[in-house]
Amino acid sequence: MEYTVFRTDGQGGLRREQVSAAPLPSDGVRVAVRAVGLNFRDSYVIRGNRYRAPLKDAIPMTDAAGVVAAVGSAVTRFRVGDRVCSTVLPNWIDGPLSAHGMARSTAVLAEYFDAGENDLVAAPPHLSDEEAATLPVAALTAWHAVAELRVLAEGDTVVVQTTGGVAVFAMQFAAAMGARVIAVSRSEEKLRRSGAWATINTEVYPEWDQQVLALTKGEGARLVLDMGLNDSLRRSARAAAYEGTVAIIGVVQEQTNPLDIYTVMNKNLNVRGVETGSRAMFERMNRFMAQHNLHPHIDAVYDDVDAGLDRLASSPYGKVVLSLRY
Repeated sequence: MEYTVFRTDGQGGLRREQVSAAPLPSDGVRVAVRAVGLNFRDSYVIRGNRYRAPLKDAIPMTDAAGVVAAVGSAVTRFRVGDRVCSTVLPNWIDGPLSAHGMARSTAVLAEYFDAGENDLVAAPPHLSDEEAATLPVAALTAWHAVAELRVLAEGDTVVVQTTGGVAVFAMQFAAAMGARVIAVSRSEEKLRRSGAWATINTEVYPEWDQQVLALTKGEGARLVLDMGLNDSLRRSARAAAYEGTVAIIGVVQEQTNPLDIYTVMNKNLNVRGVETGSRAMFERMNRFMAQHNLHPHIDAVYDDVDAGLDRLASSPYGKVVLSLRY
């Protein structure tokens, strides 16, 4: 059997190849890809950025939804015809993140990809392929921060910066948990779409941390999700409540960001990074989404990679997805 694989050309584009399928190992699963979710890291891999050149000969993308086309003789978790999602860090099954958990990642931009049976999760049955393809990075990162850190309770306030894929998922999860969401963005139109309890337009209120304090009567937010905007980390700490948490869930504009150490110390803040999540977290998230009938916000669906990456670069509301049919 031959199938199509896409590889980076090192010049900002992709080349299409036909490859022969290797024999499946006993624990292997072959997935027919139906949809692929796009993330900023995918643009960096294909097109590069100011910090690094485009990669060459890499199969890009990590987020896929598809159908099991074949299984190895020892596979017990899946059967042919099951709908599945990829996991971004397949070594991270459960428990805390480790070097082993970070040692391997998934590559999915192909007609088929092979994975171990432990590398996949069942797609939520209430979601379409395009919706399920948005989950592995954006949804799971948001779920990790909002639910798995176990710092947010019903009635608490959470601040969410920007209105991209991770942020919109975080708003959905927090609202479903009964928290009060304050959305922070420079786009009034996107703020109106957010459905948040309160919104702050940074074009109007550049010192948005002060607005958070005003909205919470000086208490601050129990959880602030920081997206790595210019000077965001210092403001996130100031917007947080005493004993609150600042979760760094993205690096949108700056790889380094100043932090007000005095505020962190004085408020007894917990400042921590959030790296996607484990397979166990993914499965808990999928159950929660099914229970609450949550659907991802998809900004646009394309069948062309360049069109999808161009849309991703234009600051969409929610996720951009590739729909792949061969």
